[in-house]
Amino acid sequence: PPDTVNNLSYGGVYEPSKFQLQQIVDSAHGKSDQVNLAAFASVARNYRLASHPSTFEFGFKIRNGHKFDNSFSNTYTPCLDLTVPACAGKTLAPLPAITESQFLGGFSNPNYYGGAYKFAPNSPSWEKVNTYLAANPNQFAMSTNQGVNPQNFGLVERVTSGYIMNTLDFSRFRLIAGLRIEGTNESSFSADPVTSRLRRNPSSSYIDYLPSASLRVRVDNSSDVKFVYSRALARPDPAFLAGAFQIDTGTQPATVLVGNTALKAEHANNYDLLYERYLSPLGLIQAGFFYKQLSKPVVQTLSNGDPAFCTSILGSSPCFVGTPSNGGSAYVTGVEFAFQQHFTYLPGLLSGLGVSANYSYTTSQATGVNPLRDDKPALLRQAPHTWNISPTYDRGRLSARVGLAYNGANIFQYAFRDLPPATPPLGGVHGPGGDQYLYAHFQVDAQGSFRIRKGLDFQVSGLNLNNAVFGFYNGSPQYVVQREFYKPTFMFGFRWNLLKE
Repeated sequence: PPDTVNNLSYGGVYEPSKFQLQQIVDSAHGKSDQVNLAAFASVARNYRLASHPSTFEFGFKIRNGHKFDNSFSNTYTPCLDLTVPACAGKTLAPLPAITESQFLGGFSNPNYYGGAYKFAPNSPSWEKVNTYLAANPNQFAMSTNQGVNPQNFGLVERVTSGYIMNTLDFSRFRLIAGLRIEGTNESSFSADPVTSRLRRNPSSSYIDYLPSASLRVRVDNSSDVKFVYSRALARPDPAFLAGAFQIDTGTQPATVLVGNTALKAEHANNYDLLYERYLSPLGLIQAGFFYKQLSKPVVQTLSNGDPAFCTSILGSSPCFVGTPSNGGSAYVTGVEFAFQQHFTYLPGLLSGLGVSANYSYTTSQATGVNPLRDDKPALLRQAPHTWNISPTYDRGRLSARVGLAYNGANIFQYAFRDLPPATPPLGGVHGPGGDQYLYAHFQVDAQGSFRIRKGLDFQVSGLNLNNAVFGFYNGSPQYVVQREFYKPTFMFGFRWNLLKE
């Protein structure tokens, strides 16, 4: 029937008795963990090069990391038909069905999406559902994906590295140069995409040479300029590298991220220029420029999944499929500014004031992210504008901080396609078929402490005081995928330190 509040036809969305219990999925089983074993050693020796003080260093490090996911879930399905083999010997569940009206929680939201929609009372209580399952286990058939969970994987990564570095001071200059060599060995297993049973993947090994150099020039006693070059690498997410599946049921429809055992580590040549000036009595001004040249960046593309694949993984269709791969190349460049100052020179109570702030503008471009698109989008997770402002107060027994943080909207996953055989989506790159973005995020946090006596402090903090939105949209903010609000979190308590200052 039509909804008399919004004059829209929603069927029985506001009637809990219309919703039937289909499944109970209990996923809190097994372990997903990481174990790291590491050892390192380094040696440094001071010497003089043509009367200039210098230091030569070398060292070695080995790290063996084992990341794995052995989790599994149990699924309980109501036995509405005892002729089904899984329900043999069970008790018939209430007919015609177990409805949502038995499990309603107390949550309501009269301002749902700014009052544009009436919030439906379809928030069942997980505790009530669990209580019913515990009291009526014979009404359900249980199945488990233990041993065949498509999200299971294991990755053993051994990194053996060594470095040499030399530091030289002369006149106004300090030069630091070095070379790091890393050897990586990886072996993994993950779920077979057809049978979902675990399979061993081909092992891989590679060696990286990572030079770096830094030159600091002292302008005067309070300022300097730094020039830095470094080569770095970033290894893919362990689950992606092992070829595992990651399932996100929070999207509509659900999203399945499919790992890629052929992923390669991405590399970057980093160029940085930084000016620093130290303020009196306590303070700092920084201004910098950076440019990062990336090769084979790891990118994620999002597409509509094949119905047969969606059903094999999720038990239903449709679904989105996200796939990580190595792009062709990319760059990130921008400027950054920072300011920090304690205003101890102000009179009276104002002498406790201070501020810490920074701002970054970033622009980026990626090529070869998908053979079905001809444009050059921004790099994933690169917001054009980010800033932080933190007013502070420190005087006597009182210490307080407020944090204002902003991240601009940025691409979370690539989805846009404009080349044959793809059909250009309505609205182009900014339409509903555009890339998936994270919403711009502005958050307010605060914390403070008051020293009652030596070693005993009263502490209070508040996170997300403005109830900032988190979520995704496609192309433009009006094409909503999901929005989430978590409300503020408050904490207070006492801290007692037995050690003397």
